[in-house]
Amino acid sequence: MEVFSLETPQGRRGLRGHSLAGGARSRTKVAIGTFDGVHLGHRQVLQGCDTVLTFDPHPMQVLEPHRVPGLLSDRRQKLHKLGSLGIRQVVIVPFDHAWSRVSAEDFVESVVLDRLGAQFVSVGQGFRFGAWGAGTAATFDRYPELSTQVVPLVTRGPAGEPVSSTRIRRLVSDGDLESAADLLGASLTLPAVVADEGRLLISSRFARPAPGLYLGCLDGHPCTLEVCRDHTVAAMGAAPTGTTVEVTFVKQASVQ
Repeated sequence: MEVFSLETPQGRRGLRGHSLAGGARSRTKVAIGTFDGVHLGHRQVLQGCDTVLTFDPHPMQVLEPHRVPGLLSDRRQKLHKLGSLGIRQVVIVPFDHAWSRVSAEDFVESVVLDRLGAQFVSVGQGFRFGAWGAGTAATFDRYPELSTQVVPLVTRGPAGEPVSSTRIRRLVSDGDLESAADLLGASLTLPAVVADEGRLLISSRFARPAPGLYLGCLDGHPCTLEVCRDHTVAAMGAAPTGTTVEVTFVKQASVQ
């Protein structure tokens, strides 16, 4: 899988460039979204697409940092999941204030059409983009060369509740890691740094489980994880101090 990053725009001209696929119109099928966690709802948007156009950091981190949600994956995990789903290329918008001022029309014309050569765009229900969130799925419909798919919300569970990153974050914060994994399509895996005494530090920018004991893995090795009240994690067999590891939470451990 190829991964590209678009340069920060300096006016409309800064958005233009050679087609990422090279040559003439590449006829790509593009899924657009943040795709935090790449959960079951996202996978419906991704189905049938060969290219993903995504944003990193999360736009809320730039526009409303006091309201940014806890992330369900880092860039590495997101790219790994996208690759496992057969995505051929991922194009990352390094979202900042300059990108936030790009109009929806410029974004479609200069990025989606010129840079990606898209013939098909897939987005989730309620997707908005461009300056002031003015762009919607209807914006794509103004371009006859584009076919647009709007994927309705995927529901799961007896109450028919939609699968969403917000719902998954709530399950994680409640300690219900099994239900969260059911919606994610995989157990929650987060990066952590090994601190003194083997404690694992998971950044506050991620959604972190409630304090308690969990069964999980540390760099793929099964272990018991204790999430403390200060959100540090105690684990057997932690790596040397300063090492970055992957922590996977599977389910709550029963207390004898």
